[in-house]
Order: sequence, then structure tokens, then C-alpha cells
Amino acid sequence: MHSLRIPKRHAAGHYRCWFKPSSIGDISISEQYGDALEGSSGGTGMKGATQRRLVVNLMQTGGLSLTASGRTVQIAPGTLSVRNAELPWEFSCLPGTRGHSMLLPYEMLAAAGLDQLPTLTLISQNAPEVRLLMGQLQLIRETRGELSPAGVRAAQESVLQLLVGTIMAQGVSADPAFRPSLRAAARHCVDSRLLDPDLSPAEIARALSVSVRTLHRAFADSDESLMAYARRRRLERAREELSTLGGRYTLSAVAARWHFSDASHFSRAFKRQFGETPSSVIR
Repeated sequence: MHSLRIPKRHAAGHYRCWFKPSSIGDISISEQYGDALEGSSGGTGMKGATQRRLVVNLMQTGGLSLTASGRTVQIAPGTLSVRNAELPWEFSCLPGTRGHSMLLPYEMLAAAGLDQLPTLTLISQNAPEVRLLMGQLQLIRETRGELSPAGVRAAQESVLQLLVGTIMAQGVSADPAFRPSLRAAARHCVDSRLLDPDLSPAEIARALSVSVRTLHRAFADSDESLMAYARRRRLERAREELSTLGGRYTLSAVAARWHFSDASHFSRAFKRQFGETPSSVIR
């Protein structure tokens, strides 16, 4: 970080901050807290920058704003962010911002299976992969002084594998070049909540820690909108039930289960999708 400054609107009174650094092998890990701060980070001219590096942040309180190439992204508490430190970033922290960060060479992640350097990727801390990663980091911090050299190497490898797995499984990129990853994450979220009556773009966006606008933009160049995908998947699941459960349920019951307003609405949507009526697939 460089060009650090306190925003004028927060310049009066006391300023509080602390920083607890540690490391595991070639991975720098820190826990941080600070009041409002602005500045720059990253860039190829960064002091000591001889490698391509990634910065990983997990926001717990406060908030972080990142700007690069004229685009600004707001990172809320509860979000894991992964960004390319090769790029110059302008940042701004809200008062009381607290979180954890890691700095690590991209080559290490590439060797662990990450085949593309993300510009900026956002992941909800509720994702199981993120919970596992943070639990591993906490355990490493607690045992770091007791580990043998072989233990340090094993711990570093475990963090790398968990981080790569997290990015590949849950990554939601704020960069247009990575819209396919956002679409895949959104569809996965839809598939896991097909029975949820409150399923909506707003709920999916909230689960993925992106705005509804960003979510819709990701599907703008797709052949199928997000809710059209949800409707198709619900129809496919309903068709499976009708073909395997026979006449155990009425069409009205199946329609209600998969959130169609009534049996007639369900039958019309079913025929448009499959070219046959629901009753024709009952066995």
C-alpha cells in the first residue's frame, strides 16, 4: 500500500488501527483493524514486486471500496475478495473496518490448479469452501509456532488447495470477462433452491454478494435469463416426478410443489417446454 491518507471528513479526533502479521511458508497472513483510510495498492511499480501476486481479503466489519480501470466495486462485510495485485487499485475503507488478508504469489496457485489469474472475484463467507478455508487459517495461526518445517509446508499446501477450490467452486467475478463464472454460480444457487417459494433474482444476488444489476448483466448475453432457467429446471424436476411416481400426486399438487399458480398454468408451461402434456408422461 502507498499514498495513504485519512479522508477529510474523518480527519478530526482520534485514529485507531492495528495490524497482526504472520506467515505460513511463502504466504503472508494478517489480521487488521483500522478507521477510515484511503490510498493505493498493487501495480507493477509496487516496491518489492517481483512476482504476480494475489491479495485475498475477508471483510468482517466496516467496508471496502476498490477502483481499477475506472470501475468501482463495493465490498461488504461477509465477503471474501480475491484480486490481482499486479493491477493498480485505489481503495477506501470505512471507519471500523476489520478483516483478514493474505498475499501470495500467483505461481503457487497456478501450480495448485488455478489456470487463470482473476481480476477481482467476490465470494460469500457463507460458502462452505470459505468456511473451511477460514477455519484452516485460524487453526494454522494457533499452531504456527509448534509446526515443524514439514508441517509448515503441508499447511501452506492445504491453504493453497482450499483457496483454489474456493475460487473454482464459488468464484463470482466482478469483471465482465468472468461473467460465465457468475452465471454458473447463479445457476448452481437456483438448482439448490428450486423448492424455495421466495426464489428471485434479489435472493440469488444476495446469496452471491452481488447486485441484482450485476446479476442481470451476467445473463444479458446468455440464451436464457436467470428466472427462465429456474422455470425450466422446475419443469424438468416436475417431469421426473410425474414419470417416476405415476398417479400418486394430482397435477394440482405437482403444480403447487413446483410453484406454478395452478394446474392449467403448469400444463401450458409443460407443453411449451416438452411438446407434450403432463398426463402423457405419467406411468
